[in-house]
Amino acid sequence: MRKLVVVIMLLSLFFSLFPAIGQAASVTPKLYLNGKLLESQEEPRIVGQSTLVPVRIVAEGLGYDVGWKQSDKRVDISDASTLITLIVDSRSANVNGNVVQLDAAATIINKVTMVPIRFVAESLGLQVYYDNPTKAVHLYKPADSSTGSGSTGNGSNGNNNGSNSGSDGSSGSESSSGNGDSNTGNSSEGSNNNNTNPNTSVPSNVQGFLKTVQFDGIASVLIDYDGTITPNKAFTLTGPDRIVIDLPNSAFASTLVPGQVVVDSHPSLTKIRYAVGPDSPTTLRVVLDLKAASSYNVSQQNGRIQVDVFDPAVVPPETTTPTTPSTPDTGSGDKVYKVVIDAGHGGKDPGASTASGLLEKTFNLSIVLKVKDLLDKEKRIQVTYTRTGDTYPTLQDRVDIANKLKADAFISVHANSFTAATNGTETYYNRADSKPFAQIMHKYLVKATGLKDNGVRFGDFKVIRETTMPAILLESGYLTNATDSKALFDSAVQSRIAAAIVSGLKEQLKLQ
Repeated sequence: MRKLVVVIMLLSLFFSLFPAIGQAASVTPKLYLNGKLLESQEEPRIVGQSTLVPVRIVAEGLGYDVGWKQSDKRVDISDASTLITLIVDSRSANVNGNVVQLDAAATIINKVTMVPIRFVAESLGLQVYYDNPTKAVHLYKPADSSTGSGSTGNGSNGNNNGSNSGSDGSSGSESSSGNGDSNTGNSSEGSNNNNTNPNTSVPSNVQGFLKTVQFDGIASVLIDYDGTITPNKAFTLTGPDRIVIDLPNSAFASTLVPGQVVVDSHPSLTKIRYAVGPDSPTTLRVVLDLKAASSYNVSQQNGRIQVDVFDPAVVPPETTTPTTPSTPDTGSGDKVYKVVIDAGHGGKDPGASTASGLLEKTFNLSIVLKVKDLLDKEKRIQVTYTRTGDTYPTLQDRVDIANKLKADAFISVHANSFTAATNGTETYYNRADSKPFAQIMHKYLVKATGLKDNGVRFGDFKVIRETTMPAILLESGYLTNATDSKALFDSAVQSRIAAAIVSGLKEQLKLQ
């Protein structure tokens, strides 16, 4: 009976989705089953408000037997536990003895039996995703992540800021030709190395399960997974511009289905799409739709793949070896380092807040005052604070203080906000000379907070963009997350964060 389970959420999807397809009668969507392009003498058809698909190739692709009885114009679809009977020109079907109404009657077109896609999905236990930009219908048999393999695989990942030649192709899925498309070579829509058993919940080569795909609200796409996923090298396509990342040996976790995330707060990124890839049922594809060609960086750590998408107007940073700060000598010949520490927000600007009303500006200042208590004991670090009370220096004021001082380092202290489910510690940099500082600081900060490690990220913040020395911005956790906010307003955790900032600063200045 497991194949007869109806995914209730599909009902609203189908009613809202496929009528919209039907309005564009000139478009013939391509049909994919678990990432494989299904080729038939009859392509999917749009009839009225329904999308009809060739039932035989879908059913046989899943391992069902399909029989035809000419005298009754009857199609029988069966396996060991299921019997589905369809009568041509009838809007009723029989599923294991139960009568089911169809959106449209089964029909024969050029000797091919076509049935409504909603009936196919519900009766055969499939999920459906219509990818509008590529005009493709994806039928997907979800894997059971509880039985997945925990083995590891080898691969490489990286980033490619160039643009490979390629187009969506006739199948409607991203493909690429030219150099450096993907570690698996050139994509071919018509071929498929499908070595999986269609009756097995999890193919043997699946090593990781994709859990969530989200935008962090600033500049990064966060792809979280369980197990092992090693992405192929990302590549770009044009017409329209987009970034493509393939995840081999992967499947969707039971909590995630193919879909998309609309982005409205980035200067270039507009949408994130994710579905089964075009070359293999165990390769997932993540596509980032762009308004214009944009540089990007792909990094990976701790069950997360992160794609930083840079504003096309901002030159992306290149990692360089940090230089030793130039500082004055004391009478004894020891250098004294000038540092600016900024408690973010303040005064009229409260910043983020917790559900109970605790304010970010309060957290930021509390951390900075604890840092001050520690740094007051350091003879070789001369610190200027942008605020030590509930005041509001403007962003430009903060930048000017650091630049006029010709400081050797700048640290801005913050706490984050997004959704109630988003959590973790992040450290941001903007320019090349700042990234090594961010990496040093982050290893201390994430240990001090004890929260999820969200990594070192590029951020286009004024105070770290327009300052002229190594400059970083700390987001210790998310005040909008109950677990994070409880930790951030714990006095012991705050003391650890302050000590971590001092340790990170001293390592950056080579005082350890």
